[in-house]
Amino acid sequence: MYNFLIILPILIPIFFGGLIPILSFDNNTHHDKKREIYVASVVIINALLIFFLLFNTPENSITLFRLPGNFHISLHIDGLSKVFMGLVGFLWPLASFYAFEYMEHSENKNRFFCLYTITFGITCGIAMSANLITMYFFYELLTLITIPLVMHDMNKRAVHAGIKYMIYSIAGAACAFAGMMILVGETGTSLEFKLGGFLNNVTNIQPHLVIAFFLCFFGFGVKAAIFPLHGWLPSAGVAPTPVTALLHAVAVVKAGVFALMRVVYFGFGISIFKGTYVQYIAMAFAIWTILYGSSMALKEQQIKRRLAYSTISNLSYIVFAITLMSSYGFFAAMSHMLFHGFMKITLFFCAGAIMHKSNKEYIPDFKGFARKMPVTFATFSIASMALTGVPLLCGFVSKYNIAIAAVRENSFIAFVGIIVLLISAYLTAKYLFDVVIKAYFPGKDFNYETINEVEDPSNYMKIPFIILCIIMFITGIYSQPIMNFLNGVAGNLF
Repeated sequence: MYNFLIILPILIPIFFGGLIPILSFDNNTHHDKKREIYVASVVIINALLIFFLLFNTPENSITLFRLPGNFHISLHIDGLSKVFMGLVGFLWPLASFYAFEYMEHSENKNRFFCLYTITFGITCGIAMSANLITMYFFYELLTLITIPLVMHDMNKRAVHAGIKYMIYSIAGAACAFAGMMILVGETGTSLEFKLGGFLNNVTNIQPHLVIAFFLCFFGFGVKAAIFPLHGWLPSAGVAPTPVTALLHAVAVVKAGVFALMRVVYFGFGISIFKGTYVQYIAMAFAIWTILYGSSMALKEQQIKRRLAYSTISNLSYIVFAITLMSSYGFFAAMSHMLFHGFMKITLFFCAGAIMHKSNKEYIPDFKGFARKMPVTFATFSIASMALTGVPLLCGFVSKYNIAIAAVRENSFIAFVGIIVLLISAYLTAKYLFDVVIKAYFPGKDFNYETINEVEDPSNYMKIPFIILCIIMFITGIYSQPIMNFLNGVAGNLF
């Protein structure tokens, strides 16, 4: 009955976002209320439509258009789609309201909000892709639309970061495409996502399938920032914070881990590679990236780059769970994909607020800021505790799930992964609470008159802070309904 509605979460942001540059909005004033009302209306309507579809899910797929060779661009909503769409639909309106204040002094705001809104629709396209070809199509559109967002300021650093992001993304796309073509030759199908994968009848490892797996794993893994393909992510921190918040928490990097879930659990399937050197190589890259990202975050003194390396580490928590190639590993990966989105977007929101209100970006300069920005640093502290894995917050739940999934795997490399998770938790506490301690305890001789101009941001920023803090507490204390749903999605795979 609701089949035709599937396409609307894609079309509404693309169409109405595309109209922004040609409508009569003032491009460079601090606040154009008409533009803010317009953008807010589009993203809220789209979010409400997403949640309507999550609770009234059409059973059938819809084909948008057909390609030569029996390929087609099709949409379908399944359990994994719901997880990703729910995350996107909840966080995008908050990020848009945050962007209204953050971008108030920027130029070319019409272009920014045009691209920012269009990205919402393209991300929904990735979530609802019915086959690997469709996902690849929207995946590449996501790259193209986010490159100018990374380069928004058009200074030397922004242009360099955008070019770097483009090179990494195009190289990854080429690898993924090559892997897909090998799969097409092997299966002769349009690579429809299905429970258990489309290679579940293959009983022995063949060299060309191993090559295809690693091409797809590292190709889609570029956006998941797997070492050594992570270099674009810290550089992209030069983008406006509303962009980096979505890059690091929702759209781009989560599209990367989402694609890896599709490849492993709905594409290749786990039966062909589980317990083989293929699984262990993929897992080893994930484990190393966890340790590398945490270590680099501890060394970094620029706040957004520190959080970027933190993202690299935490994305590989998810990749590690994916590579466990088990029902519980898939469940754990989904839980951290979801909860990491809440935690990391909060941390980036706080970092952006600090930079926006103080013009400071290096952590040693944040001394005493907590007194002047009480809401911002209270929020940063709560999100830091959540990401470290403190009980009663959502990060503890998802990290506990990953550890249990690794214990159930009962292999040497999985236990190495558990040890690395513990080391990373310690490093996470160090690199996040270093910021908190400097802000709250600047020293008894600190002169607060030197930071008189520092203050909390307006409600455009503070209200998203507060909402996200409440969500982190609720999902930490009362996570069972979400866990039951995720367990149902993972359990239905086997």
